[in-house]
Amino acid sequence: MPLLRRPDLPADRRDAWWAFLDSAELLEGGRRTLLGALPTGRVEPAPIAVGTTALRRAVADVRAWLPRWSVPEVADEHAACAAALDEADRRLEALERTAADTDELDHVLDEVRHLMDRLDAFADAEAAFRRRWRCPERPEPASVDDVDADADAEATDA
Repeated sequence: MPLLRRPDLPADRRDAWWAFLDSAELLEGGRRTLLGALPTGRVEPAPIAVGTTALRRAVADVRAWLPRWSVPEVADEHAACAAALDEADRRLEALERTAADTDELDHVLDEVRHLMDRLDAFADAEAAFRRRWRCPERPEPASVDDVDADADAEATDA
C-alpha cells in the first residue's frame, strides 16, 4: 500500500505560513521573557512586570498579524488563537494582581501555567498547517563566516 504524501504548501498560502511562523516566534519570545522573570533557585529575577509587559506587547503585535494568516483551511485553529490572545490579556491582568497581592510563588505559578496553557493554541495551529501541507522550514541564519565569505567573493568578482 503506497504511503500518502501531504501536498506541498500552495504558493498562495506561503505568505500566511510565514506570517503565522513570525507570530508564533514573537509570542514565544514574550513567553520566554515572562518565564525568565519568575523567581527560580537563588537567582534574583527581573520584576514580574518586565515579563508581563513583554508578553503583553507580543500579544498585541501577534493580534495585529492575525489577518495575515487567516486562511480557510485552518480557520478553527485561527479562531482558537484569537480567543487565546483575548484570554492572555485577561490572564496577564490576573497574574499581575496575584503577584502584587501575594508572596506565595505557587499562586503566581498557577496563574502563569493557566496563561501558558491557553497560548498552546498556537502549537495546535502549527500542527494543523503541517498536517494539511508539507510546510517549508525556516532557512538557517547565515553565520558571520558565511557573510564574510560572500563579501570576499563579491569583492573578488568586482
